[in-house]
Amino acid sequence: MSNATGVVSRRLVVAAGLIGLLNGPLRAAGKAPPLVVPEVDKLALQVIDDAATFGPFLPNLDLPGMKVIRAGNGGPQVARMLPRALLGEFGLSILAESQRSGQSRRVLVDFGYSRETLANNLSLLGIDPRSIDAAVLSHGHLDHYGGFAGLFGETAPKGTRRVPLTVGGEETFCERVAQIGDPPPIMGALDRKALARAGYDVRIRPEPAIIADQAFTTGVIPLESFERAAIPTQMRPGVGCDRAGLAPAKRAATQLPDDGEHELATCYAVKGLGLVVIASCSHRGVINTVRRAQAVSGIQKVHAVIGGFHLVRPRTDDEARRTVAEFARIDPTYLIPMHCTGEVFIAEALRLMPQKVVRSYVGSKFLFEEPGRRA
Repeated sequence: MSNATGVVSRRLVVAAGLIGLLNGPLRAAGKAPPLVVPEVDKLALQVIDDAATFGPFLPNLDLPGMKVIRAGNGGPQVARMLPRALLGEFGLSILAESQRSGQSRRVLVDFGYSRETLANNLSLLGIDPRSIDAAVLSHGHLDHYGGFAGLFGETAPKGTRRVPLTVGGEETFCERVAQIGDPPPIMGALDRKALARAGYDVRIRPEPAIIADQAFTTGVIPLESFERAAIPTQMRPGVGCDRAGLAPAKRAATQLPDDGEHELATCYAVKGLGLVVIASCSHRGVINTVRRAQAVSGIQKVHAVIGGFHLVRPRTDDEARRTVAEFARIDPTYLIPMHCTGEVFIAEALRLMPQKVVRSYVGSKFLFEEPGRRA
């Protein structure tokens, strides 16, 4: 990868950032949103797990409304290189730390694929699992839930505070079969009893919800744009999950195509900047996800979208390019593609709006704060 691919054009970003800040009030007039979301003063997102590992030639960045700090790149916050390598795998985990009126909250979004990777990376990045206030699991795929025991082990030590864990529906716990290989391999199911032993308090919340006083979830994401549900798994109702908790049309099936009806995204409203949307995997469509965040919050300005946009199979290259065109209309300040996004989308986004695309690696930290607010 060339250095140009990873470095944002500063001149264009300054222009984009100023335009965003001059757009007026963040909340749209008219119909009241279904959820009153809090505005945070600042937000930091740190990549705990992803497939892309540290790129030593990508510099730290200081951009309008966002700073990017690369783990191991030196500077006041990371004066020494890490003693061991951060691990990367095909999984996703992001730690969000927000601040509002002097109160800080930490929310872990997804757990990555394996316990070993989550535990290793949290330790190297100096993150105490006991400091995490809440967690959100975007959906029931192994590469997002597999590392949950990386916080406190398979059995949390006695006296450990239970971490509230929000999921979008009973479907989260159904066994899944990956639609790869011949025959397709069984992905498995998330065990809620194992979650309880590991220190989590599971809360099924399909509706939009406030998380740890400062974040919010989209709740179930409607299919309202050109995007289709595109998920490379099939679901087995009743295996690992309670049929009674599923949609009536799904209860009698033995196995059926996954539509991600339980999937949700985690979002923040950052004062003076707008929405930061953690899309996780976007099986319901990343545009649908962003539009849902706008509708839930009543905030139209999108400052950043980060996570997996799932523009690989079963979606097509044409769908990836159409998604870029739609993002150009939404006009977010930054796009931070990760995980399952796919190179076609990234290449097209860099071609059409290079000033908006910032590459991410395991350990990268993204700091969002309105210019002029930094201490």
